[in-house]
Amino acid sequence: MRVLILRIFVYLYLSAGVWSVHQIQWLPCYFIDERLYLNKDNHTETRVIPREAILQFGQKGDAPVNPNAITFLVIRSKLDLLQYVEGVEAEQLKCELHRYSTEGGYVRWPVLGAREYNHWFTCILRHSRGRFTVAGTLRHPSDQPPPGQPDYHNWSVIADKEVLTTAVAMVIKTQTPSVKARLKSQQKLHCQFDVDHKGAKVTVEWHRHRPGERTKLFSYNRHTGQTEGSGVGLRAIAAGDASYTLASTTMISEGTYICSVSVYPLFTKVDIYLQIEESPHVSLNVATTLLLQEGKDLMVKCEANGYYPRDVEIIWYEEDPGTPHPKPLNHSVLFSHKVNGDMTFLLSGVFYLQAALRDSGKKFTCSVSHQSLKVPITKSFTLIVEEPTNWILYLVVGSALCVVILLLYVKRRYLHSGVWSVHQILWLPCYFIDERVFLNKDNHTETQLIHREAILQFGQKGDAPVNPNAITFLITRSKLDLLQYVEGVEAEQLKCELHRYSTEGGYVRWPVLGAREYNHWFTCILRHSRGLFTITSFLRRPFDQPPPGRPDYHKWPPIPNREVLTTTVAMVIKTQTPSVKARLKFQQKLHCQFDVDHKGAKVTVEWHKQHHGERTKLFSYNRRTGQTQGSGVGLRAFAAGDASYTLASTMISSEGTYICSVSVNPLFGRVDINLQIEEPPHVSLNVGPSLSLVEGNKRKIVCGANSYYPRDVEIIWYEQDPVMLDAPHPRSLENVFLSYHKENRDMTFSLSGFFYLQASLRDSGKRFTCSVSHQSLKVPITKSFTLIVEEPTNWMLYLAVGSVMILLLYVKRRYLHSAWRTLAGKAI
Repeated sequence: MRVLILRIFVYLYLSAGVWSVHQIQWLPCYFIDERLYLNKDNHTETRVIPREAILQFGQKGDAPVNPNAITFLVIRSKLDLLQYVEGVEAEQLKCELHRYSTEGGYVRWPVLGAREYNHWFTCILRHSRGRFTVAGTLRHPSDQPPPGQPDYHNWSVIADKEVLTTAVAMVIKTQTPSVKARLKSQQKLHCQFDVDHKGAKVTVEWHRHRPGERTKLFSYNRHTGQTEGSGVGLRAIAAGDASYTLASTTMISEGTYICSVSVYPLFTKVDIYLQIEESPHVSLNVATTLLLQEGKDLMVKCEANGYYPRDVEIIWYEEDPGTPHPKPLNHSVLFSHKVNGDMTFLLSGVFYLQAALRDSGKKFTCSVSHQSLKVPITKSFTLIVEEPTNWILYLVVGSALCVVILLLYVKRRYLHSGVWSVHQILWLPCYFIDERVFLNKDNHTETQLIHREAILQFGQKGDAPVNPNAITFLITRSKLDLLQYVEGVEAEQLKCELHRYSTEGGYVRWPVLGAREYNHWFTCILRHSRGLFTITSFLRRPFDQPPPGRPDYHKWPPIPNREVLTTTVAMVIKTQTPSVKARLKFQQKLHCQFDVDHKGAKVTVEWHKQHHGERTKLFSYNRRTGQTQGSGVGLRAFAAGDASYTLASTMISSEGTYICSVSVNPLFGRVDINLQIEEPPHVSLNVGPSLSLVEGNKRKIVCGANSYYPRDVEIIWYEQDPVMLDAPHPRSLENVFLSYHKENRDMTFSLSGFFYLQASLRDSGKRFTCSVSHQSLKVPITKSFTLIVEEPTNWMLYLAVGSVMILLLYVKRRYLHSAWRTLAGKAI
């Protein structure tokens, strides 16, 4: 009976959730075990095996709180791991355990009672909200002598119910695992450490890791006293403080900072991710009150400047004093992002305002949203419209003059009224990315990019510019009509960029009627704001001068602000699939079409795939030689300008940027297509829709999300009591644990979210729901079950009733047997 009462007490204690840090006695962990093996090519590979374990704090010889799990029993030493998580609830801690190899370095650890050989483990504790990361190195003494090779070649087997008694040998902690910093701010990256014995020969190092680049920032060796770099106080290191200070953050400060501490044969580290976030400065090109005469028009610009990272949203709203809520403007246009000298960004959102008396009093507001802002920044102005003067005087002067004025007024309204359907597009606002080549102080050639506002205007040679104060690229009619490639699209959905194009010294007479020996070339890129297509076109501007004796970019001719450049479209490349999300094992067509302004062009078409710095040629076709390499493109379709590429069956390795390039000497153009694999998860539970348990029983409930891609997924468990009227909505469970992501053979991922359910009669009828969210899903996938709890069977009552029945049968049998013998005696 005492044993039964003790077990009941233990189960109640474990399930009661007594989780404050001063009372933590154990933590659920994942032990990432490892096994080395030889693959089919006779190469050594490591198999990672996630296993459930318990991190228990106590004394040597303590019984494990869960006898069915691997237990890492941390006994008291000079270092108390719990003091590094003080003030935190245990459900906020995520625990990982790993084996640690000393790579063949075996020394007696210099503490009392240490043995010649130890097994080492690392314990990583992370705060669920990212407040800190703690890495502790655990020492497990071994009776065996050191092996003759690195220990990872033959890890000792750890049984499922084994108890490993360990002590903390070294600890490292950061309170800044993730930092968001503004430019030109001082940042302290926290790192503290401790070792379980005095006089340890500690080496402290700081590195910064950026894609493809690793830089040593600081190092200190206590044994030699040698120091490299700066940013860490040497006096503070004596107290275990290795924090690194950035004097003034810049864009190149962004990256992962690694604080590492080594005491032979141990090495441990913590990673700190520093992200730069700079808020935008928002301004308008008009005052808070804008006064215009009726019929006048003005380009109103809202500029967001000096922000980082690049993603920002600019929305214009208009609000009539008679309406309660503002509504977004449909005809606002965004220019392309501009990179400032300090690597921050600039973006402008503009619209063309034509004054009308009915709009007088309207309030126009620009709203700028960015991840560095808790709420959007808004800037507003109020429009005041006045009636035009002197119209009667103009009418009196003469009907002829009146007609002329009226025609000019109508033309002006037509050009500026924002009649934006594709068949009526006369112009588009653009960014012209101009270039200037110069020699720097080291006598090396550099290119300066100059962002200039421009107009892309469609019309006839000699047409007046719609904006005489801007650079105008006037596209005259030719065989190629650029507008047919954007048919059915509103102009405010188009983003326009213009660039100079260099033929790299290749000068040929373009084979069309009236072409000259030398041309200036420009590229015009039109992108749909919602990613429906991307168009790259080449604009040809004939030039009277002979070809220069060197590549033209060495001395681009200057283009004044008000110049009109008359051009024609020479070549066009378009894709209707600039961004593709595809499922696994599906056929996928990547669209690419092209056209040239003359027949018989010697076209070369190529497809490449670029992924993680690797570039692979998939297909090439040369119309002049007829030579073809690769497959995936139909040659018959080329005659109609269709160079689309077909993937027969998508795989994870299909992911990347696909480049369709078309070249006709001296031109080379391309469109990029980003293919991303998205595979939704298959969700399952390890229980049916109804789960029956006896009160007091315990069950592990697992929700598995399988075969999804990419890796990020969210699993949340909810519970809902249909009986409680004050809780109509489900609430999330807090005692849920997540497994480690498992990579499947097809490179998809699997993840499990589980909790331990202890049956109680008060929970009978509750509905438990697992919700799985993934970027491939519009709504989360849910799987549910209902808990039915039964009362335990009263075995004592059944035993008593059974005993009475047996006793009655026995008495009855004896009575009948005695009576039979009596009757038999009388008969004799």
